[in-house]
Amino acid sequence: MASKYPNPSAFHNIDKRLHSPDGFHKIVYYDLNEIAMCAPLGGICFLETKDKQKIKIHEWVGGPPIWEEQGFAFAIPIWTKDSLKGTVQKIGIVDTRIKDLKIYSRIFNVLDFISFEKNIITGINSPFYMPTSIEFDIDKEEIELILQLVK
Repeated sequence: MASKYPNPSAFHNIDKRLHSPDGFHKIVYYDLNEIAMCAPLGGICFLETKDKQKIKIHEWVGGPPIWEEQGFAFAIPIWTKDSLKGTVQKIGIVDTRIKDLKIYSRIFNVLDFISFEKNIITGINSPFYMPTSIEFDIDKEEIELILQLVK
C-alpha cells in the first residue's frame, strides 16, 4: 500500500494532486521534513491561487491532500501532539470559498487519502504498519476547531 506515489512519506509540490480540479487553487508545502527518522513528512502549508493570493493553512501539515470532486474543498492531514498517543494526525478540511479550516477531533496515526466524494473521505490509517480502511463522514464527525484562513 505505501509503495505507491504519492504517499505520506513521498510527495512533492510538483504533484498534480496538489492542484484543484478547476486549476484555480494549488496546495504548496514549505520546509517539509520527516516528523521522525524514516517517518512521514510534515511542514508549513499554503493555499495559492492563480491570481497570486497566498493563504496559510497551518504550521504542521502532512500529505498528500485530496480534493473533493468539485474542487471547493480538500482534506489534509494535520499533525498534532496528543498527551497519551504522541504525534498523531487529525483530518482538516479547507473550504476554498469561505477560506476556513475545520479540524476534526478524531485521531489517526498516519493518513493516506483515497477519495473525497460529497461528504465522505475514504483512505487508509497507518498505511505502513497494520493498515486499516477508514470512511470519514464530515457531516457526522465532531469538529474540534474552526480557523478562519487569512492572507
